[in-house]
Amino acid sequence: MWKWFKRSRPQTKRATPTVWIPANLLDRTTTILRESGDRGEAHEGVVYWAGHRAGDERFITTCIAPTAQTTRGSFSTSSVTNAKVIMYLANADLELLGQVHSHPGSFIDHSDGDDERALMPYEGFYSVVVPYYASHGMRPLKMCGVHVFEESVFRRLGNSEIEDRFRVVDEFADLRI
Repeated sequence: MWKWFKRSRPQTKRATPTVWIPANLLDRTTTILRESGDRGEAHEGVVYWAGHRAGDERFITTCIAPTAQTTRGSFSTSSVTNAKVIMYLANADLELLGQVHSHPGSFIDHSDGDDERALMPYEGFYSVVVPYYASHGMRPLKMCGVHVFEESVFRRLGNSEIEDRFRVVDEFADLRI
């Protein structure tokens, strides 16, 4: 009699990770991106973010500046460079949590090349696109295109998602005053 009636399963909501990142690491990332190019001509730059996962928390502790071939509109890394990055991660007992790269103008979405050149995207991997070759910095983070790899594709987070997920923390608090 009740064969047509099926109990619906409650949808399991994936936990949204909180990503903790020191403010000085954002500044260092910005500096590295700005250094890309030669003879005063800015190029796209790339930085990898590494750290640790603990449950639903992500702790970005390290930025890695790989050797990269860059132009005004692209970057690429070699298999030798990528192997060095992987060896560094293994020796330092770190995980690759994301990558950051710059774009020449205001475009903060992923291009097809950005999707193809992500070093090792996996579920939950972040890719941050910094506009204007990082000349305006990265703060607030919502001025950048923050993308997360979900269900085999990169999806750009909305501003409220960026604010909910990312916590930029100072590395020092002087409370003696």
